[in-house]
Amino acid sequence: MDGPSGHQASMIPVEPAVVTIRIPADATYLPLLRSACGQLAPRLGCTLAEVADLRLAVDEACGLLLCNSVRLARGSEQNDLTATFHVEGPVLRVTVAVEADAFALPDGDEFGWTILNALADGCALHVEGTTVRVEILKKHAEGR
Repeated sequence: MDGPSGHQASMIPVEPAVVTIRIPADATYLPLLRSACGQLAPRLGCTLAEVADLRLAVDEACGLLLCNSVRLARGSEQNDLTATFHVEGPVLRVTVAVEADAFALPDGDEFGWTILNALADGCALHVEGTTVRVEILKKHAEGR
């Protein structure tokens, strides 16, 4: 990223941080998570394109969780989608999770999963008991 003088902006060391956001498991609330990406990724020195990729990756991960899971009525916190953002050095690790009574694993060539893999530097899906989570790894280009 060029500064006002045209020189490369130096990357400021980022203190490790963990941000957790809990929202209702409803697509209406996903802009809140995209906004969090827009605030956290630039702290790593990410370009606008990298920020856009991360926002879309988080959106796709949440879409996979919401579309492929069956959630029965529970207490309010158990019906939520949780996103945890781990910022450390040039790496942002995002984990989105939901409680589900049943979950259909996406095919390896499912469009959303393909997009997610193309946008992230790493991603994985885990089902542990009733918790289903998608982990996304995004590294700033200079940190690769």
